[in-house]
Amino acid sequence: MSTLKDVAKKASVGVTTVSRFLNNDPTLVIGKDTKTRIIDAVKELNYVPNASARALKVGKTSTFGLVIPDFNNPVYSQIITGIESVLNEKGYHLIVVSLGKGTAKNSYLKLVTEGRVDGLFIAATFLEDEEIQMLEVLNFPYVLINRLSDKAKNYVVANDQKAAKKAVSYLIENGHKKIVHLSGDLTTDTGSRRLQGFKEALIAKGFTVDKSLIVETEFTEDSGYKAMQSMLSDRSQNFTAVFAANIRVAFGAMVAIRDQGLKIPEDISVVGFHDITLSKITYPPLTTVKISLEEMGEKAANMLLQLIADEPGETKIMIENNELIIRDSVKTIENTT
Repeated sequence: MSTLKDVAKKASVGVTTVSRFLNNDPTLVIGKDTKTRIIDAVKELNYVPNASARALKVGKTSTFGLVIPDFNNPVYSQIITGIESVLNEKGYHLIVVSLGKGTAKNSYLKLVTEGRVDGLFIAATFLEDEEIQMLEVLNFPYVLINRLSDKAKNYVVANDQKAAKKAVSYLIENGHKKIVHLSGDLTTDTGSRRLQGFKEALIAKGFTVDKSLIVETEFTEDSGYKAMQSMLSDRSQNFTAVFAANIRVAFGAMVAIRDQGLKIPEDISVVGFHDITLSKITYPPLTTVKISLEEMGEKAANMLLQLIADEPGETKIMIENNELIIRDSVKTIENTT
């Protein structure tokens, strides 16, 4: 059996570097070429970390891990509900870990290399493709949830592009011609796919895409608030509606609009992405495009159990269904032309 030293020699790097990379040390700074050499060496030598090898010998842990970006996003509670509805029936437990962006990353791979879980759900948008590829190299069962990667073979996602197009089309059908898009983080595939849906809706209705009305944000209330403040400071844009790329950004934008003394929807209409309980008790209740996150969690759990059992089945699922939940945050503008 190959050792860590063998991998280091094959990749022309130090043993410590390989160890830190396999444990996803957030302080490790190495180039993409070095990462690729390590991954290729692990794959070629069929290297299995000692702890993982021990876990395979002693049996299963009956535990899965779930990696999410942070605990502040209410969207993930619905995904967790879906996952646990399946796992509880099968006698499995779930460990949830938060994975921040950049240097705030926890060493989530320790769950794998220390043999603490039998499989992994990944809902974190900030993991790099190389980190996902390591799970493939280590032959470790995993399922991506609500995100895509060129390196991933197993995933459950929603058709974000289609859902975003529906939300923006609704605004256009209600007479809105200048719509701001608070896009979320466009380095993530979720942000980029929702932006594409926004653009498609405009083009389908005969409008041009005005880049000045597209504002990149983080997926947080604070970022949505600041972006909306910035747009409201230049009212020469004369926009009448906002489409936010996620529910937290929408909530932040709504507060910013009210803080400027404006009313929703009388002055500015707002539509959010994802639907949670808070959406119907905001003021006014928020119109959203809803995707069944519990269904996403259920399908991901069944997929991972299937992979663990080495059973045949679908490993790439895109949920097409979505629903526009119409509440009171959108005003109809009469056509005066």
